[in-house]
Amino acid sequence: MSANHTISEADRVCRYECGSRCCRYITVVLPPPRRKWDFDEVSWFLAHESTSVYVEGRRWHLEVHTPCKYLTSDNLCLTYESRPEVCREYDYGSCEYPERSEHSLHFDTREAFETWLSKRREEQQQKRRQRELRAWRGLVPEAALGTR
Repeated sequence: MSANHTISEADRVCRYECGSRCCRYITVVLPPPRRKWDFDEVSWFLAHESTSVYVEGRRWHLEVHTPCKYLTSDNLCLTYESRPEVCREYDYGSCEYPERSEHSLHFDTREAFETWLSKRREEQQQKRRQRELRAWRGLVPEAALGTR
């Protein structure tokens, strides 16, 4: 919003109540991690300051907490009239004010991600063992297992 811009209700909420939160970070959609390299990359992202990774539905996102260089201290946009299309098309209806929606997963630190990943791997190993045991039981007669 430039100083000459007439403030709409949405702009007023953005500027005075929300604090232009959407102008204080960028989010990039990531391919869902599948291989070790992919998980290492997520861990690497989180090793950097001012980053977080979250999952919304099945979509993974990298969030970099950095304000737009055109955002003024009073939450106005210095380039309002020539701002990028992504800013123009922002849907105020999906604004995170007054609070951000819950994500199915959210990591602010590498340690939190590594803890989650370790638990996930253990759960996958347990499931794999259970499948193998069921498959083995299906192939081996019950008498050979010693159970009835």
